[in-house]
Amino acid sequence: MSNVLSFRSLAGKLREHDKRQHFWVCFLLQALFLPWLSILLSVLLALLIGTGKECWDQLYGSGFCWYDMLANVLGIIVGVTVFMALQLCGLPLFQAGVWPA
Repeated sequence: MSNVLSFRSLAGKLREHDKRQHFWVCFLLQALFLPWLSILLSVLLALLIGTGKECWDQLYGSGFCWYDMLANVLGIIVGVTVFMALQLCGLPLFQAGVWPA
């Protein structure tokens, strides 16, 4: 038996309820931050929040989980991608750090 995680088992891991929560929270953090902050700041802030949550879990919960961090990163990537796609489609979104006229 190999210690290498297969794509199928990774996909199964990411379907867990907890991992889906991590994904959606980071996705929604991007929706919250991107109208007001730069992409870099928005990503860093979401990563800081996700890492802080995992450090909290390490000290007081079930332990640090790299799969949770992977779900966080995937939520951030999808959130940024959706935000940028909506901007390219010309939907009236705020520009980073600028109030609409």
